[in-house]
Amino acid sequence: MKFFVVGLGNFGSTLSIRLTDMGHEVIGADISLNKVESLKNRITHTVCMDCTDATNLHTVPLKEMDVVVVAIGEDFAASVLITALLKQQNVKKLISRAFNDVHRTVIEALGVDEILFPEEDAAERVANKLTLPLVDNSVQICDNSSMMELSIPQKFYYQKLAETELAQAKELKVVAYVQVKNEKSLWGNTRKIKKLNLEIDAETELRPGDRLIIIGNVKELKKILNR
Repeated sequence: MKFFVVGLGNFGSTLSIRLTDMGHEVIGADISLNKVESLKNRITHTVCMDCTDATNLHTVPLKEMDVVVVAIGEDFAASVLITALLKQQNVKKLISRAFNDVHRTVIEALGVDEILFPEEDAAERVANKLTLPLVDNSVQICDNSSMMELSIPQKFYYQKLAETELAQAKELKVVAYVQVKNEKSLWGNTRKIKKLNLEIDAETELRPGDRLIIIGNVKELKKILNR
């Protein structure tokens, strides 16, 4: 996948490095030459530019980008302006970082596809979320492996675990099954209730809406999901 990340502060740089390490093509942009220079050997491409200038944005192959992330930290005006300019470019998927509720309200009104609160969601988790939409939660164990909560893909609905590619994967192990049910409260509100089952076996039937807890190689899981 191809990513364009605007803002190479702590969050933007960590996200860009992690996405690059995962094998994706990343263009990281920042107005600070020092930040760009410090990351030029760790990110696929880096560019020093003022992204509040629409002319500069036209030099970036935005149409080729699968995801554009506005990762700017605390510059409210720059974040909003850049988000608006990118929205006008009709990029495939536009994600913007929010750093307070007012900021979130404004960028929501601009019609972004997704809003991130990185203070609540580590860059590692965000990187997996961007490239593996069915993974709701993940914790990195080592360089290439994580523990992941996977929403059961449609292609596996009503199959037994043994019938799926997950059972044959060399570097993945399904360790638990999470049953998800909708439950109504006394006030009529619906909430999702999760029940963890550690006694999963080859005969377990995979049902829509449920989850699997998987440990192993992230790249191998990605290959299985993209087949």
